[in-house]
Amino acid sequence: MSITAHLLGPPVLVRDEVVYAVPRGRKVWALFAYLALADQQPSRQQLMELLFPDAEDPASALRWNLSELRRLLGGPDTVGSGNAVALRLPKGSVVDVHVLLGGPSAAAVELPGLGRELIEGMNVEASPGFTAWLLGERRRLLALSGAVLREGALRAMASGDARRAVELAARLVGSEPLNEDAHVLLIRAFASTGDEIAVERQLSASSELFRRELGVEPGPEVYEAARIEPDHPAPAVTGGRASLRALLESGEAAVNAGAVVVGVGSLRTAAAGARDAGDIAIEAMALLALGSALVHATKGRDEEGSAALHRAIAAADTVGDRGVAASAHRELGYVELLRGDYPRAEIWLRTASAFADGEALEMARIRAVTGACHADVGAHDRARVEFDAAIELSESVGHAKQTAWSMGVFGRSMLVRSELETAEDALRRSRDLARAERWTAFLPFPEAFLAEVWVRQGRLDEAAETFEHAFALGCQVDDACWEAYSVRGLGLLKAASGDLDGAIELMEEALNRCARQRDTHLWVRAYVLDALCAVATRAGHPQAPLWVTDLGSLAERSGMREFSVHAYLYRRDLGDGSAVDAARAVAVGIENPHLHGLLDPTGPVLLDDLLGKA
Repeated sequence: MSITAHLLGPPVLVRDEVVYAVPRGRKVWALFAYLALADQQPSRQQLMELLFPDAEDPASALRWNLSELRRLLGGPDTVGSGNAVALRLPKGSVVDVHVLLGGPSAAAVELPGLGRELIEGMNVEASPGFTAWLLGERRRLLALSGAVLREGALRAMASGDARRAVELAARLVGSEPLNEDAHVLLIRAFASTGDEIAVERQLSASSELFRRELGVEPGPEVYEAARIEPDHPAPAVTGGRASLRALLESGEAAVNAGAVVVGVGSLRTAAAGARDAGDIAIEAMALLALGSALVHATKGRDEEGSAALHRAIAAADTVGDRGVAASAHRELGYVELLRGDYPRAEIWLRTASAFADGEALEMARIRAVTGACHADVGAHDRARVEFDAAIELSESVGHAKQTAWSMGVFGRSMLVRSELETAEDALRRSRDLARAERWTAFLPFPEAFLAEVWVRQGRLDEAAETFEHAFALGCQVDDACWEAYSVRGLGLLKAASGDLDGAIELMEEALNRCARQRDTHLWVRAYVLDALCAVATRAGHPQAPLWVTDLGSLAERSGMREFSVHAYLYRRDLGDGSAVDAARAVAVGIENPHLHGLLDPTGPVLLDDLLGKA
């Protein structure tokens, strides 16, 4: 027996090529969706509280719905019957949400319900907790649909299928019409067809949309995307393979030294020269270096960097260069991490790991980014396993910068769990390694989080000096994330002194700094917005409800459930009596004991927790 279940859009179940009748009662589909997407097997008691809080006999209502679900799925063995309830679908069964979350983008873009809501059109009368869960999953899966379309369009461009790239990019713009990155991708896709008229029309349409709807001009990346490369460019490099290697090496050296414009130019030339010479191996390496530079060293160029990385993978596949393939997959995983598309990031990272063949430094990088993905979504225990492995691997090859990066993000994870001693130790080590390596471009990160540890410990003078230093360095290296962390921290100090208005002003400035660059880490924006909500709720600021709504929406779209829980707790503080039940439902499976303690009726309010006054 084979089962294909479509939960995106109006739900449909196909069993052995037969479409089965809709079950009686919407809660059968709701139960199916919850079991299909739950992080851990729910107990019968949890399901009764979530789905049947008002039933005269919740246990009987659950039994009936489970029976109906088993009938729909084709047998008594398809759903577990013990205290923990789980799906047991036959081998070879396909559930569209599983493909979207964990399958290749080539399969995901073909899903009939891609871009549709989870169990679309069904408003299930259940507990506030289930309502919160369903809203969050709908937003998260819609966001992942966009990520799949973007990934598919980039892959199509890399393989030379410009028509397919245009089709997928146009669908992305249709689903996210005010997303500038989507317009950049669509214009780039049109440019890859060589159709100058189509490029100009789309550029004009995109520009007019942003002027009309947002009252702003689109960024320079939109106009740069319209650049059409000539079919037969002039030879970029004279000489043979040695010359190409020299150009590649000089480009990488320039980027590492901070001469980014010069370095990126050299890497572009190296890639073009290798393509002209038919040296696919060098082209793959040059495209990897170019894509990495555009992602890490330039601002707002993640779309262009991703396109280069997809081309690097295609070239590496041609020559069998597994090292380049591993690094390019890892960098694409990092881009998805920045965007908050964590399931897609983890797919890239798993593939990177398979290509890495155990190479120590590459595996250290892969596992560190994987740890950051886990930490962003509240899977801190799993994150710690990845960070421990990453640190051990990077130390085994003496790569201090990679060790510093892993220690810094691990320290951030421990701070979120309020394990302050562990966080302080990790962040000190990260800071000291960054200083020893003269890694000014990274140093503000551990400094800002170390200062926040000190805020919670009551060491406000030390924290103030360190926040100011981290902010100054962040401005010097022009990194909006580092600036935002530091300004947020200075806002916390204002709040600690009782100046809530001054704290709100600084938090708003931190949000503006996040928005200054298009490719800032989405988690940073949520982190700043969370602190703003904490202060604004305490102050009774008139915009507090709006900011709380923004935080909840952002967190739900990305799956950053710790911030979703916080948003519901702020709603509680603003007078929503059902918000605590919703927070408890969303918190299931989050690996953060400290967060669960905040759900206790006697737990501290969030601002006191942030300031160490709980």
